[in-house]
Amino acid sequence: MSTTLQVTENPLSDEDILLLRRGRSGRALTAVFAGLMFLLLASSVIVFVVLFIYDGSLRRGADGAVVLVCAVAMAAFAAFLGRRLMRLPRAWRRFNQALKGRLPKQIVAGHLTGFGPSETPGVCYTFGEQRVDVALPFWNEISRDTRDGSRPMAVAALTHLPVRLHLLTLQPGTPPVLLRAEYPMSPQAWNSVEEVSDADRQAVRKEELGARKLFYALALLPLAGSLFLGPLILLSAFFVLMGLVLGMRSPRLKRARYKHGVRGQVEEIVTYRVRTSNSNVSTLVHNYRIGGVMYRVEHFGQAAAPGQSVAFEYLDDAGFLGPRALFFQIENQSVMTL
Repeated sequence: MSTTLQVTENPLSDEDILLLRRGRSGRALTAVFAGLMFLLLASSVIVFVVLFIYDGSLRRGADGAVVLVCAVAMAAFAAFLGRRLMRLPRAWRRFNQALKGRLPKQIVAGHLTGFGPSETPGVCYTFGEQRVDVALPFWNEISRDTRDGSRPMAVAALTHLPVRLHLLTLQPGTPPVLLRAEYPMSPQAWNSVEEVSDADRQAVRKEELGARKLFYALALLPLAGSLFLGPLILLSAFFVLMGLVLGMRSPRLKRARYKHGVRGQVEEIVTYRVRTSNSNVSTLVHNYRIGGVMYRVEHFGQAAAPGQSVAFEYLDDAGFLGPRALFFQIENQSVMTL
């Protein structure tokens, strides 16, 4: 079978622009933080250099070598940040053109023979001997540099099928943004929209209170142990605090008026390992492509494989990380805990 790729250009659709708008969230805050860090590093380098020049004792002692090494290291990091900040205006101008629909997207069609992680953060589609590296919204820095972002831990997809990739190239020499991946041979995905009912809110609230009771129960163990080892009371207080936080009412559920239902066949799965502030604690975040659209789902239990049918619901308040599920169920299996 021929692996020749067919490439056409089309204008961006409203769904494409909405996806890009969600992907730009937080870019101003990141730029401000990077700018402040650059100013802090640059001013520290200047102070260290002035001290080294005008304080003769530093030039003669070992402390001077330490100050000089610190100044060089901070200068190198400041130069790195400065180069990235200088690229921002051009990248933002290009991204804003896309938000206004002034850039065309490319539709690449071919017979998919392989799917895997890319050399840069992102994924790679293989069409025979041809490779197409792409960046994923929400996981790659699409508003700045698509070569930056998170690297997936595991990926899988239906292969040896025709596929159409909707791509948007923002900067020359960088991977394009994957807006949509269509699998024409897949069964049609079913979507529904309903109002969030009181039963939905009660079910979510029951789960929240269940999590709170679990952590309160865990807090009793170190509390009893603190009778013999005093510092264990700090661990008990930590469990109580976690119970209070996890048992709070969901603000997303308060704001949401509608829920969206999705039922269809999994075409792709891209899994990321997301670490919390404690580097020893991490969670797996699964991204399922169904009907050409990628959905972010966090759940316990086994992940769905390409070709399996799944059903889930998510709120209309998708947030900047994209749609996140209320519940998730693999066909002929029990509902999974989120």
